[in-house]
Amino acid sequence: MVQSKISGAINFVLVFTLLIGLVGRVSAHGILLSPTPRLPYGQNVTDIIAKVSNPTKEFPCGIAGGSPGPVTTYKPGEKILIAYNRTITHGGDCLMQISRYGDKYDKDFKTFENLGPCGMEKGLFTAFVEVPYDECDNEDCVMRFRWDDDAGNNYLYCVNVRIKKFPDCWDSKRRRSIGTTRRALKN
Repeated sequence: MVQSKISGAINFVLVFTLLIGLVGRVSAHGILLSPTPRLPYGQNVTDIIAKVSNPTKEFPCGIAGGSPGPVTTYKPGEKILIAYNRTITHGGDCLMQISRYGDKYDKDFKTFENLGPCGMEKGLFTAFVEVPYDECDNEDCVMRFRWDDDAGNNYLYCVNVRIKKFPDCWDSKRRRSIGTTRRALKN
């Protein structure tokens, strides 16, 4: 079944609205809504959001460091929405970072986009960023949203990603070799 762009947008808006409503009900500082971050599993949803929404000293990925999560595939250079809901104002810059080596060490994360000040007002902070052009097609590729506020607190959210030129099909070498094999079999 193919989903139309309109129904996809409606679904996104509904999920987005529900998440914002849920975030407003817990005592927290903020939460990454898009792209989909890792969250700890097996707990009460309200408790999870409260834990991951508060400042952390657990580098490199905060409370959900070792948690599994969905893997989102992007194309190099694709524009993606960053949405972060804040319930406090502390100022400070927000960064988008990437590690091609997993999330074991903080030093592996490199900034690919400085989003600038993002904690000046309560509410939803949104920005579009361009996915890095280097492919990262392995299970260790991690994108991170990082807010270091002016009060000295850190807010970290990791997202499991893959960056591929051909995200919806096999890579071009594999497709060429299959085509060559089929031609050889016909002859």
